[in-house]
Order: sequence, then C-alpha cells, then structure tokens
Amino acid sequence: MSTRNILIVDDKPTVAFFLSKTLERSNHDYCVSVAHSGEEALELLNGSSVDLLVTDLRMPGISGLDLIRQVRASNPQTRTILITAYDNDEVEAEARRLGTYRYITKPFDVGEFTQIVREALSGVEISQPAPIALSDESFTAIMQQLKDLHRDVGAQCIFLADMSGQRLAEVGVTTGLDAPTLLSLLASGLATTGALARQVGDSQAANLNFHAGTRYEIYSTNVGDNLFLAMVYDRQVQASRIGVVWVYTRRAIQRLPSMLTAPDPPIGQL
Repeated sequence: MSTRNILIVDDKPTVAFFLSKTLERSNHDYCVSVAHSGEEALELLNGSSVDLLVTDLRMPGISGLDLIRQVRASNPQTRTILITAYDNDEVEAEARRLGTYRYITKPFDVGEFTQIVREALSGVEISQPAPIALSDESFTAIMQQLKDLHRDVGAQCIFLADMSGQRLAEVGVTTGLDAPTLLSLLASGLATTGALARQVGDSQAANLNFHAGTRYEIYSTNVGDNLFLAMVYDRQVQASRIGVVWVYTRRAIQRLPSMLTAPDPPIGQL
C-alpha cells in the first residue's frame, strides 16, 4: 500500500495527538499531520493536499463544516470525516450535502474509528470519482423532491445515495435500520444490474430492484450512472403497491439529475 496522507484537526491538542498516534500505530503507511484550528489546517493545505481530512466540528474560528466546505471546493478528491459531540440532524444533513464520507459522534470506539479511516482510504484512487457535493439550492430542491416522493408512495423512508453507498439525503423514519450496510448492499446490487443492462446495450436503462421480505419491502433504482434511490416499507405499517411506486419513482429519477449542480464556491482563498 502506498503512503496515505491524513490531516487531523482538533482544537484540543490531547485529542489530536491521541487520534494521530492511534492511526499511525494501526497502519505504518499512514503519514499523519495535526492542526489545532481550521485556520492552521488551511495553512498546511496551502500548496499541498491530503488523502483524508478528519476534523472536529466545533472549534474557535473556522468550524469543521466550514473547513470541509473549503477543502471540498479546492480539492474535491480529498475524503473527509466529521467528528462531533453533538448529534444534530441539521449538522448531519449538511455534512452529507458536502459529500462527507462519515459523520461520527463522540464517544466512539477507537477500533471503529480506525476501521472507518481504513474504509475511507480504500476508495482513494486516481480513478475513483469524487464524492458528490451539493450546493444549497441543489440540496433544497432534492429534499423537496424526496419529500414529494415520500408523500406520493407512502414509504417509511427514502434515501438518495451514491454508488459507493454514501447517503446524500434522506426523508422519513430510519429508526431500526442499519442504513450504511443497507445502502452498501443495495449499491452492489444496482452495480450488477447496471452492468447487465450495459451488456445488452441498454446503457440508459432505469433499473428497479425489489426485495419482498417478511418485515420489509425495499425498492432501489438508479438515478443516472452515479446515484440511486432506495425506498423502504415496513409491512407492519404499510405495504407497497409496485405500480404506484414505479410511476412516481420514474418521475423522480427523471427530475433529480437536473438538480445536481456544482458545490458552493469557497468561503475564502486557500
């Protein structure tokens, strides 16, 4: 494995030191740098780049989200992980909008942290597409489209994710679902379906996969080549009607691509 450059940003020196040493011990190919503020991180990144940025949310001056926003605009290939002691739906939604790889709440297990870092870096290749980041206008439009679809089809919850299984947006009730694992599995299934479509010359096909379980009914369909929708029904609450689902879903997947735009411009110059 080639050297992976990681930047840890936390205003608490003891935390930054602990995380950096934990990563260095977990893999000798990690080259870990530390910054104690968003401003210091931007100075370190001026003229250089990192494979992975791990930042705390609340810091004096530039916050973790603002730092991710600036790094995403200047170097979209950099994966990002946001750490926070505050489990907040709005912050999590904004982190997803910015294409953050993972959102981790304190306290967390060190083994889980190193595993997340390993998974994030496993996707950092030259050929790997950059995580999708959305402008404020795009995210608002997409959320409204998902809310409309949620109302029309009556699903328990609906996800919009990329083909690596990372959530961009969600609506509805997700309690009791292991969303990361679910989306990863659905992404794998759609990748296989897409490969089959291309094999028979249907590269523009809209593919609908359906799982009819004893508890859950799950639909997934591609949105272009890079995204997919997932709709989950709890049969104890409400079963689905596949005809209705497909009519409204086709409308949604025709509209969603036009809502994807470039990310917000940087707040400041790097």
